[in-house]
Amino acid sequence: MMLCGLTVISAAQGGDAAVTVLNSGIEKAFSLILTLCPIMCFWSGIMEIAECCGVTKIISKLLSPVTSLLFSKEVRQSRAMDKISMNMSANILGMGNAATPLGLEAMSRLDALNPTPEVASGAMCMFIVINTASIQLIPSSVIALRSQYGSQTPSDIMLPTIITTLCAFFVGTMSAKICERLFYE
Repeated sequence: MMLCGLTVISAAQGGDAAVTVLNSGIEKAFSLILTLCPIMCFWSGIMEIAECCGVTKIISKLLSPVTSLLFSKEVRQSRAMDKISMNMSANILGMGNAATPLGLEAMSRLDALNPTPEVASGAMCMFIVINTASIQLIPSSVIALRSQYGSQTPSDIMLPTIITTLCAFFVGTMSAKICERLFYE
C-alpha cells in the first residue's frame, strides 16, 4: 500500500513530492511515538507493580460480578482471570496500549484452557469482544494526544467515550453470548 501510494504521488506530482510526503509522515509518526511511549511505559510499570503487590486479586474480586456473567466457572477459577481483570481495568482507566501485553497473556492462558486449539473458544471470543469494546472511564491516551495537538479542552471527550464504550460493551457481549449459545453448546 505504501509503495502504491508513493507511486501515485510521484506520478501525479513528481518525485520530489513523494519524498516530501514520506519525510512528513516519518516526522509525524516519530512525534506520535514520542508522545505515546512514555504513557505506555508508565502504565505498564504501574500494572506490573500492581501485579506484584497482589492488586490483581483485589481487582478480580471487584470485577467478579461482571466476569461471573461473562465467563464460565472454569475460566473464572483459572489464572487467566487475573490477566483478564487487569486488562479490563487497564482499559477502564484508559491505559490503551499498556493493556495489550496483559491481553496477550490472558489470551494465551485462555488458549491453554481451550480443548480445541484450532478453534477459538467461547471464552476467547468473549475476551476479544470485551477487549475491543474497551470500556473507558478516563481515556488518558486520547486526552494526551488531543492536548499535544493543541486542543483547548482535551478532556471534552470523556462523556462521549464513556457512553460509546459502554454501548459497544453491552452490544458486543450480548452478541457474543448469543453466538456462544448457538455455536458452542
